[in-house]
Parts: sequence; structure tokens; C-alpha cells
Amino acid sequence: MSESFRDSELSGWTSRADSYDKLFTPLSNQVIPPIIAALGNVRGKRVLDVCCGSGHLTAALISAGAEAEGLDFAPTIVAKATTNHPDIRFRQGDAESLPYERESFDHTVCCYGVMHLERPDQAIADAYRVLRRGGRYVVTQWAKDDQLLQMVGAAIAAHGDPTVVLPPAPPMMRFSDPDECRRALGAAGFRGITVDRVDVEWRDSRAEALLDLIHGSAVRAALLIDAQDPERRAKIHEAIVAAARANNPSSSAAVVRRPTVVACGTKT
Repeated sequence: MSESFRDSELSGWTSRADSYDKLFTPLSNQVIPPIIAALGNVRGKRVLDVCCGSGHLTAALISAGAEAEGLDFAPTIVAKATTNHPDIRFRQGDAESLPYERESFDHTVCCYGVMHLERPDQAIADAYRVLRRGGRYVVTQWAKDDQLLQMVGAAIAAHGDPTVVLPPAPPMMRFSDPDECRRALGAAGFRGITVDRVDVEWRDSRAEALLDLIHGSAVRAALLIDAQDPERRAKIHEAIVAAARANNPSSSAAVVRRPTVVACGTKT
């Protein structure tokens, strides 16, 4: 396969701007308060939201008193963020090579972005570069016991073709490990590193809506499923829906727990 992991991510997010905003926002909005809490008082602080998505975290930072702007590498995502929040500055750019001078920001954040980067260590190092001394960097990632990724993984293991060819990719769950978060942030130079856990929950009246979430607001999981032939893909879908139903047998609603790791380091 000639397409790189970065190219597959870029094309995936470019085609998902509207569905991502609709389907993923109810999840990502749940981690906005703990991200801002980890930064502390942001009033008057200049904050960069890397992998900003639809721009809602950037907007929340501004509501908390920060001078914030957002950056994302997919042009349609940047356009969606601008449509959502026309008074905020959003720009297209590379998280691994930020288009800013050294020590340009008081804080940087990256919400659910590191698993979608080809060179996450480079992105963390560049976040460190653009920070001023005393500035904090906050990153979030699904925890090891995230039920959605467990459901997808089990369904693909049971019904998928293990020989399908995908672009070489970094480990999906690397930053789900708190120790790895500490190691990676420490290697970039951050100190006073803390790693916390936040409970996040997806809920819908229909278990089938979980497939919309996977294919409309994710790229890596959707890529694994889409690489399968139609018969295997159908079985994978059936297994995911069945797992979602079995997850809450006493309730008519489908509920999937998506615990999240929130790591924070300070540039000293």
C-alpha cells in the first residue's frame, strides 16, 4: 500500500468534518473541564489547541478568559471550526512542526490527537518548543479499558482477515498507558508530570448508532474495519452492535464507557 499513515489520517479526517462535529462532540466536551482544570487559571494566558477538531475546546478556553487559537491539519475540519466559532482564529498546520516561534504560548493542549499522529514524540517536543517557561501541556487519550476500542478489537479478531494490508502505524494505545505518558513527556523535557483518569460515556437509544460513531467520527478504527471484505465487515458490525447491547442488558439505552487518560507536564 503506497498511502502513508499520515495520508490515510488526513484523507479520513478531511471527509469527516460534519459527522465528526455531530457525533464526537458529545464525547470530547466531557473532557473540556478537566483539561482546563489541569491548566489552572488561564485568564489572560495565550493557549494553543493542537488537533483542535471542531473548535469547541478552543472556544471553552476563551470563555474561561484565555487568548486561545486552534490548529488542525485537515482543511475541512478547520473550516468547520471556523463555522462553529467565527470569531476565533483557526489555522491549518502540522502538529509535528508547529508554525510558531519558540516560546509563543503560555499553554498547549492536545485532546485525543496523539493516537492520530505519525510521529507523536516529535509533536510533544514541538509543543514543548512553543511553550514559555512555566507553561503546561495537556494531552488526552482513551484509557486501556476503553470499551469501544475493546469491542472493535474483539470483533475484528473474531471475524476479520488478519492479512489485510494497512499503512504502517504507531501503536494505537501507546498513550493509554500512564507510565508511557510520563516517559514521553519527560523525554521531551516536561517536569511535574501528572496523569489522571476521567470518566467519559457514550450513550444512545440505539446500539446501532455506535457504528455511526466509529465510521463518522474516527479514522483508525474505521480504517481497520473498512479494509475487510463486505462479508467480514458485516460480521464485525454485527459483533460490535451485539457487544453494545450486551453491555447494558437491563437498560433500553446503549451505554459505552470511554475512560480517558489526562496527562499534564510543565516546562521548567
